[in-house]
Amino acid sequence: MALQGKYNYKGLDISEAYVKVDTVNYNSFYKEETVEKTAAKYNEDGSIKSAAVTEQQWVETNSGSWSAKVYKDKAARDANPTNFITVVSGNMVMAKNAGAKNPVVQAYVAVKAMDEYKDYTDV
Repeated sequence: MALQGKYNYKGLDISEAYVKVDTVNYNSFYKEETVEKTAAKYNEDGSIKSAAVTEQQWVETNSGSWSAKVYKDKAARDANPTNFITVVSGNMVMAKNAGAKNPVVQAYVAVKAMDEYKDYTDV
């Protein structure tokens, strides 16, 4: 699995660049949020009739990051996988529900969502 398309590296256009995801990381963290259970009620004069009722909730956030190596083309990658042009990386929201795609597939979807790679093809 990889992506192929036109890549600009320091002003040079590489027409058949081969982008291969090589690292995917997953992080889960929780943050506390205040949620309003019941809105405040006011008297006609604007004074508070009953205060808002709030509660604290813990919200889980799932994040991921990926990195990929960029090669001149697939043949260059196949000839020597350590001879890449550059490394690109990004962040994504990681799905982890039962129907979620595997993390590598999610990384490729995140890469293709970026403007620079939207026209790349799956190879």
